[in-house]
Amino acid sequence: MNRARTYVLVRLTVDLVMLALSLLQFSVAFRNVLVAMVIAVDIGGLLLYWITVKRWPTSSTYLQLIFTTILIIAFDFAWGSITFIPWFFTIPLSIAGGLIVTRSGFNGLVTFSILVIFGVYVGLVFLERVPLPLDIPQQWLLVSSAALAVVLLVLNALIESLVVYIYQLEESLLQTRAQLLYAMQELEQNRNLLHRVQNQTRRMERLSTVGQIAEQLSKSLRGPLEKIEHILSHPDQIQNEPQTMEQLHKEVQTALRMTEGLKEYSSLTDLHIQTVNLDDILAQELSQTRIPSNVKLTIHQPPVFPPIQADPEKVRLVIHHLLNNALQAVTAGGQIDIELQPRPDGVSFSIKDTGPGIPPDEIQRIFEPLYTTHAQGFGLGLAIAQRVVEMHGGYIEVESEPGKGALFTIFFPRMPEVDTEDSWMIGAE
Repeated sequence: MNRARTYVLVRLTVDLVMLALSLLQFSVAFRNVLVAMVIAVDIGGLLLYWITVKRWPTSSTYLQLIFTTILIIAFDFAWGSITFIPWFFTIPLSIAGGLIVTRSGFNGLVTFSILVIFGVYVGLVFLERVPLPLDIPQQWLLVSSAALAVVLLVLNALIESLVVYIYQLEESLLQTRAQLLYAMQELEQNRNLLHRVQNQTRRMERLSTVGQIAEQLSKSLRGPLEKIEHILSHPDQIQNEPQTMEQLHKEVQTALRMTEGLKEYSSLTDLHIQTVNLDDILAQELSQTRIPSNVKLTIHQPPVFPPIQADPEKVRLVIHHLLNNALQAVTAGGQIDIELQPRPDGVSFSIKDTGPGIPPDEIQRIFEPLYTTHAQGFGLGLAIAQRVVEMHGGYIEVESEPGKGALFTIFFPRMPEVDTEDSWMIGAE
């Protein structure tokens, strides 16, 4: 269709120019009126061709080219003599046939039809059956016609070769497109399969985590509950031994801390994004934390610290658990360094302690839920911290050597980058 449109536009441009020249010379010669009529008929044929080519591309193209060939002969009658010059228009006509309809043999049919029409016409002229004077000698007419026929045959051979090449190229493109569509369908199927497998894996991980939590809950709470049951089964000890009440209160507090950690971990389901200042949250957390006298706490932060978009309560959980982890590492005394640092794409928070450090074989497991080296508790603190940071699109890193303490560094982006496949929801308060 694009090639047919180009053909029509070029032909219409030529016809309009010739029509304008003919109309400007009405006063010069009456034959220009006849020429203008031939051109007008040609324009009408082009418009009819443009209407029909969309439905019948091959037949309408053939009829249009033959119609134009006959109009070239009609031009001689309108002009009043045979000049041979308009016959050269058969060359672009022959070329156009193969370029518009890229089908093997079509251009040969067009060229053969043109040669037959002009062969008959030249024969009638040579036999003086056409009542038109010749502007050139008959011998030159025969030689010129033969030369034109040879040119058309040579061009036909070239165009046919080009048509075969274009046809093969289009077939190759169609095959490539079909293969590409098939590959895209396979890719989409594989993507859907991968998505289902990932969802199943996540569900299995959640179920596994729930099972581990239930098992750890049973083990961790069994001790405090057995002690409480033992104390309650001997009420006389509560009256006779005041320290028994103290022990009862301690065991209850231990059980409550375990359930509170489990509550925090299970509450990580959505983010309530606000504009928060990390330095303000740190200051609030430090004001509620008792720092032992044998621990030196140092804070490094710039005078002006940029705010971020985050969930303030969950950011507080991160600072709380990292600070609590550092305090547990320096129970025998030591130093804790906290540093806040702005970055081009967010902020970072690091906390370093001078505790015993983390063994290399354990450093890869400290963020696992339920992994702990303490006698009591779930070991959910670092798991909660890592999950909150990941929910905001950040990351947490740890560096440690045995005997040289540990350094935890977290990064929060300016805007949370939430993974939609993890089904974490963002809400605004």
